Amino acid sequence: MLMLLFQLGDSRYAIPARDVVEVTPRVRLEPLASTPVYVAGLLNYRSEHVPVIDLCQLINNRACRNSLTTRIILVQVRAGDDSTGTLGLLAEAVTETVRIEHDAFADTGVTVDDAPFLGQAAHSSRGLVRKITVAELLPRHVRSQLFASAVQ
Repeated sequence: MLMLLFQLGDSRYAIPARDVVEVTPRVRLEPLASTPVYVAGLLNYRSEHVPVIDLCQLINNRACRNSLTTRIILVQVRAGDDSTGTLGLLAEAVTETVRIEHDAFADTGVTVDDAPFLGQAAHSSRGLVRKITVAELLPRHVRSQLFASAVQ
């Protein structure tokens, strides 16, 4: 399966390319008050307000570096029971795709209660790659903050 590869600090991560709507340059985001520290702000994407999560902050407790390869990955997420919404994922070194077969990903044996989206890893030509499961990225209470009109 084709995966979009990126970095968060010194570690490599990937999401399935089929989950990606678009990759955009890093731009100035409008701040959102009273949200978790990893919510970087709102992106104006084609006249739609898209919340953006700083994956470096979420996973490594530090903001993504400001570089030319730091990008916003736009994905579709379940916003409510029957609805979807667009979410931006801020990540570093978003420059390439890699083909990793679905069967190559295996559980790491390490469970992180606060990060159920980090369950599997695979070896690739670029080294160890952890797969992020977009559907499990946001806890329900954060989804309800960011997609208030869609979550009941």
